[in-house]
Amino acid sequence: MSPVIRQLTRQLVAREFHQHRAMLLLATLAGLGALVVAASGPVAFNVGFLVWLTALIALAVLLAMFGVATERKERALLFVLSLPVSPAGYVRAKLLGLLLCFLGPWAVLSAGALALVLLAPGIADGLLPYGVLLCVYLLLNFTLVLCATFHFRSEAAMGGVIILTNMGVSLFMMGVTQLPGLSAHMTASAPVWNETFWLALALELGATALALSLPLLVAARRRDPL
Repeated sequence: MSPVIRQLTRQLVAREFHQHRAMLLLATLAGLGALVVAASGPVAFNVGFLVWLTALIALAVLLAMFGVATERKERALLFVLSLPVSPAGYVRAKLLGLLLCFLGPWAVLSAGALALVLLAPGIADGLLPYGVLLCVYLLLNFTLVLCATFHFRSEAAMGGVIILTNMGVSLFMMGVTQLPGLSAHMTASAPVWNETFWLALALELGATALALSLPLLVAARRRDPL
C-alpha cells in the first residue's frame, strides 16, 4: 500500500469517527449508566441489563445503516469515484472505519459488564464465561448487520436482516444457557473455562471473521461498492 493510499485510508477512517461521534458517545454513556443502575440491586439489575443490551444492539444497527445504507441512498458514489482509491480500497476503509467505531464503545461496555459480574457481591462469578460469550456475540451481531448492508440494497431485505439478527440475540441468550458445559457452572463461585466455552468462543470469532471478509471478497469487486 502506497503512502498516499495509506494516508487516504486514515482520513476515511477519521471521517467515520467524525460523522458518528455523537452516536458513539450517546451509546457509551447510555450503556455505562445502565451498568450503574444494574449494580444497585436485583430488580435494577434486570432493567440495567436490558438498557445495556439495547444500547449495543441499537448502536450496531445505526452504525451500519447510517454508515453504508444512508450513504448509498444519498448517492455517495460520486464522492467515492472522486477519490484516488479503488472501489476495493474504499470498501476496506469503510469496513475498517465502522468496525473501529463500534469496537470503542463495545470494548468499554463489555469491560464494564464483566467487571460488574466480578465485583458485584450478588452476582456469581460463574456467569463470567457466559458474559464473555454474550459480549463477543454482540460483536458478531454487528458484523453480520454491517456485512448485509454492503450486499443488500433493498430496504425490505435490510429490515429482514435487522429483525433476524435482533431475534438471534434472544435465541443465543436462551440457547447458550442450555449447554450443559456452561449452565452447570453459571452459579459457581468461580468462572469455569472449559471446552464448551472455548468451542463456542472459537465459533463466534470464526463467524465474525467470515462476516468481515465477505465484503472484501464480494462487494469490493463491484464497480459501485455501495
